[in-house]
Amino acid sequence: MKTRALRVGASAWVAISFCLESGCGTGAPVLAPTDPTAQAPSSSPFKENLSSSSEILRARAWDQTRRFKALFKAEVSPRAGAIGRGYLSVWWDGATGTLTWRASAPIAGSGKGGVLRKGKRGGDSPLPGNLDPTDLISCILGSPAEGSTRSTLLDNQGRVVEMRFPKSEVVAFQPGEGVPRRIEANGPDGRAVLTLEAYSSWPESEEIPLL
Repeated sequence: MKTRALRVGASAWVAISFCLESGCGTGAPVLAPTDPTAQAPSSSPFKENLSSSSEILRARAWDQTRRFKALFKAEVSPRAGAIGRGYLSVWWDGATGTLTWRASAPIAGSGKGGVLRKGKRGGDSPLPGNLDPTDLISCILGSPAEGSTRSTLLDNQGRVVEMRFPKSEVVAFQPGEGVPRRIEANGPDGRAVLTLEAYSSWPESEEIPLL
C-alpha cells in the first residue's frame, strides 16, 4: 500500500448524529515554499511571528478542554486490492487525550472501531501502517503534539499543511476550522483521502454509539 491509507466506512445512523458546522474554512492554503523556520534568519520577524502563530494553533488543537465529534468521507487505495470507500466517525476528548473511532466495515484488519490514546502504544487503528496512536491523533487534529519531532510544513498563517513520519509516510492537510477539511496520506501501504463531512462539539452528556 503506497500510503498511510485512511480507509474508512461508517454507518448511516452514525452520520445522522452529526451536525454540520458553518465554521469550516474553505479554499486551499497558500503554501510556504519550504519550511519557514529554515528559510528565515534567526533574527527574522517573519520567523518569530510564524513560530508564535503555529504554537497558538497547536495549543488550540490539543486544548485539554476540547471535545468534538467529526465525520469524514474516505477513499482508500491500497497498494494491492480494490479501492475502499465509506465513512469514518471520530470523537475526541482532550482531557483524557482519547480519540474513539467507528467505521461501518473493518479497516486494515482492525475491526469496526477502537480507541487511540495520546502517549500510549497499541490499540486498534482505523489506518493501515505503523503510525503510533499520538501520530494518528495528530493527523485527525491536523497538528503535531507538544514536543513532537515530526517534520512539518507550514503555510503563511502558521497552519500545518504537511507532516512527515519515520516510515516514509507523508500526510497533507487542507486546514479548516476545528479539524482539517481534507487529509491525504501517502506511504508504503497505499494512499488514502479523508474529506470532512461534519464537525461539531461533543457534549459530555452524549454517549458514543455502540458498535
